[in-house]
Amino acid sequence: MTLLPTVLAIGIGATIGASLRYYLTQFMNATMGSAFPYGTLSANIIGSFLAGILVVVVIEKAALNEVYRLMLLIGLTGSLTTMSTLSWESVEMISLGHYGQAGINISFNVVLSLIAAGSGVALTRYFLSN
Repeated sequence: MTLLPTVLAIGIGATIGASLRYYLTQFMNATMGSAFPYGTLSANIIGSFLAGILVVVVIEKAALNEVYRLMLLIGLTGSLTTMSTLSWESVEMISLGHYGQAGINISFNVVLSLIAAGSGVALTRYFLSN
């Protein structure tokens, strides 16, 4: 695959994923408040779950063109989930002396995202095998 189609595929997926993350964060802040970064947490959990589903559907079950694989797995889920925002929010909490809150933030994001990705894989394999 050449450079331009690769960049375009990833860019289209990234645009959608980043937009979803932005609006999800806005929704979570409006719903839950901004005392804890629920938007980032929910984006990471949802994105990881979606990535788990897509790994099974796109890589294991469907013979999709590489363009779609790049768009969905790298572009969409890569920009929906956000390690950089998790890191920045956690560093900000630490700098304000909120060590416990930072620890909870990091732990919840990592553990729940791993559970979500594993659940996405397991559920998709289960439903596609029946």
